[in-house]
Amino acid sequence: MGAARPLVAITRPAEQAAGLAELLRARGIEPLVAPAIRRVAPASWAPLDRGIELLGRGHYAGVLFTSPAAVASFADRARRAGARVPAGVLVGAVGEGTAAALRAIGLQVDVVPPEGNGEGLAAALIDRLGPRLQGMRFLQPRAAEGRTELSRDLVAAGARVDVVDAYRTLPATAAELAPLRDALGHHGLSAIVFASPSAVRAVHEALGPIPDLPSVAIGGTTAVALQAAGYRRIHVAASPDDEALCRAVLEALGR
Repeated sequence: MGAARPLVAITRPAEQAAGLAELLRARGIEPLVAPAIRRVAPASWAPLDRGIELLGRGHYAGVLFTSPAAVASFADRARRAGARVPAGVLVGAVGEGTAAALRAIGLQVDVVPPEGNGEGLAAALIDRLGPRLQGMRFLQPRAAEGRTELSRDLVAAGARVDVVDAYRTLPATAAELAPLRDALGHHGLSAIVFASPSAVRAVHEALGPIPDLPSVAIGGTTAVALQAAGYRRIHVAASPDDEALCRAVLEALGR
């Protein structure tokens, strides 16, 4: 019999894990899709719908996104309302994955920072706009439990940012993560892939620290969350796409 195929867990929601799972199988790696989070509607759609309405009426100078999920919710609600982003509105994305989601819905992206986090996007906007930033209004659709660095830094620089909930992220329960626990205990899990800090937190809360397991982060923010959770063998994808994640997995496995 041949050697057992390495087993690699993917903690993304199932619909987002399919591409990476296919790439791993093609390289002789067995994927275990074990979603650590699920995304649900915000407590109310009213703030996002109102923000989209005001955006269409020219109330905002820019609209800023920190995740593809926020782009998806924004696009769906805008489509339902028959609304469009007016010409001349500045569109910012926290990283290339979010920028790709914006381009897929037909929006031109004006600002994408190299750092791939909220602080980086704020810094890029401050550098680009300079004194013009004073008093400018931005709409930021994001997760209800999203990070505050982007709005904090822009407000400190004199801008006004209306943060609206576009979705909520709920952690998987311990029961839902039972396949991952079983893989850790009995099936020789070789590595684990994370695509968000919320997934890191969900796994940590359900399973406790697993510092010696090789981990793969989709970007710098997720890598910081892994460090905070005690992981020591962290590999970061060069870009937030399935091909880069696959390369990072191969690196984590020593291939």
